[in-house]
Amino acid sequence: MNQPEIEQIGEELYFVAASPATRRLRTQAELLSQTDVPVLITGEAGSGKATAAHLIHSLSIRSSFPFLRVSCAALTADTLESELFGYEHANGNGRLEAKPGKFEQGAKGTILLEDFEGMPLAVQARLLRLLQTRECVRFGGQSPVRIDVRIIASTQNDLEAAVAEKRVHEELYYHLSAFHLHVPALRDRRDEVALLLGHFMSRLTRRYGVPEPHFSGALLDACRQYGWPGNLRELEVFVKRFLVFGDEAAAVEELHSQPRAASSNGHGGNGVANQDNGRTTHAGEEQSSSLKLLVRTAKGEAERNAIAHALEETHWNRKAAARLLSISYRALLYKIQEYRLVPPHDAQRVVHYNGFREAK
Repeated sequence: MNQPEIEQIGEELYFVAASPATRRLRTQAELLSQTDVPVLITGEAGSGKATAAHLIHSLSIRSSFPFLRVSCAALTADTLESELFGYEHANGNGRLEAKPGKFEQGAKGTILLEDFEGMPLAVQARLLRLLQTRECVRFGGQSPVRIDVRIIASTQNDLEAAVAEKRVHEELYYHLSAFHLHVPALRDRRDEVALLLGHFMSRLTRRYGVPEPHFSGALLDACRQYGWPGNLRELEVFVKRFLVFGDEAAAVEELHSQPRAASSNGHGGNGVANQDNGRTTHAGEEQSSSLKLLVRTAKGEAERNAIAHALEETHWNRKAAARLLSISYRALLYKIQEYRLVPPHDAQRVVHYNGFREAK
């Protein structure tokens, strides 16, 4: 029986397999779902690594139990250790206060460790022991806790280089990389672009309750030819802009004017819409300046959305968000002020998440 090209694997979460590369990926994910071995998922930023992990979970016998995600690069060493393994300590009244970590919270389910190479070496050592013994000890605790959770790790970086540079424990790398899935970049599955455009547009028009606009042949051709360095994340942001502004000429010009449109090196895929540089001008076009103004406005909105998304993913850890966006910390602070972004629930200068103070 053939699998559908668009498969729903969670609430508002879909896996699209319309090319040989993604069909092969789905077959591999289904095979891996039948076992409990750790899995390493690699791929560029925005390519769909978390979706591939969720696919494995949804096809497994653990699908009715939790699926948890932890960004290892977004937290400090102590915070990450407490977040993953839990903690125990005596409060002021002498009573033992305990909090289970993600490995316990995800009992019988699956946990995705994103950017796991950003995990401090001491925490990597604890993770290795957990993989070997299926037990862990809470931070500050004494007694081991039995762990039953499927572990999946993901990265967009060169792990062999990280091992050579002693940033990743070699034994941990071999434990995780024995079963490896690679999510192809969008430029390597261009035959899916038209399907993905329609998929994102259908979802977004339903969400916003607006009519679905038409994609012309010229716009589809421009989308197929563009390199999509930000992969699926960039494509979705592009569809949002097109839905809001509805100006096909501006959308086509935006794609044609990108200096990285024909790129296939995979760099720069940080999920942020391309910045307003390297634009080309076309003499004789009467509406050139107005179109470029519209494009700049659209890009500003996309940039704001991308920054807000990165801050949300990193629980408003600004240093981690800057790394995720591949911009400097000072540039991120400037953009937060420019777009008047504020953390949820607040407006304090120091934000607390999950009981931990954000690192400054």
